[in-house]
Amino acid sequence: MLLPLAGCSDDGGGEGSSTPTGASTASPTATADDLSSQKLEWSPCPPPNTAQGGGESPSPLPGGVVWECSFMDVPLDYAKPDGRTIELALVRAKAKDQQRRIGSLVFNFGGPGASGVATLPAFGTEYDKLRTRYDLVSFDPRGVGRSEGVQCADDAQLDAFYQEDSTPDDAAEQKQFVQGQKDYIADCEENSGPELPFVGTTNAARDMDLMRTVLGDDELHYFGISYGTELGGV
Repeated sequence: MLLPLAGCSDDGGGEGSSTPTGASTASPTATADDLSSQKLEWSPCPPPNTAQGGGESPSPLPGGVVWECSFMDVPLDYAKPDGRTIELALVRAKAKDQQRRIGSLVFNFGGPGASGVATLPAFGTEYDKLRTRYDLVSFDPRGVGRSEGVQCADDAQLDAFYQEDSTPDDAAEQKQFVQGQKDYIADCEENSGPELPFVGTTNAARDMDLMRTVLGDDELHYFGISYGTELGGV
């Protein structure tokens, strides 16, 4: 297992979900065997949605390599692997030397709550040397970005939430800020209450192990930054 871990800070991404543009071959109530053997369908990545931070479609890497996106099915509750499933958004850039390919190098950029699907392409050129023999892969953890699991607010509500003053200067602004946080938490509980107990570090680690299997790797090769170091240690 390769574990480059960097202890630098990173901004968290928003929560939410969006209609998938790719798919896997597993069903919403697939069995454990179905999930392990699912085949991912990759296609060029769309522009990041509001929950991923917005912006333009990711630029190609040197040589014109296009970032590809897909969705992978995981159990909502790993204690019930044959029960309900949710979709995780993935991104990848394939290794330059496919004949000498080692496997997939999976990135998590911290937060917790950062969108790997948006962040990896944004910094992809900095990691391009690693792409010689690794497929570069990242994902939106459950409840983040385009992945399912938590729906706190729609795009308009998220825009308003992110525009709030996060550095209150007086008692009135502090009261407004605290109330905004409480309202956001209440929206999460109202819209995604049953899913919230299944969003966290332990299940994110389980998701990565299933991802390793689905990507065809015997070992997990992992690059964690900030909170991603904690995730990598689970």
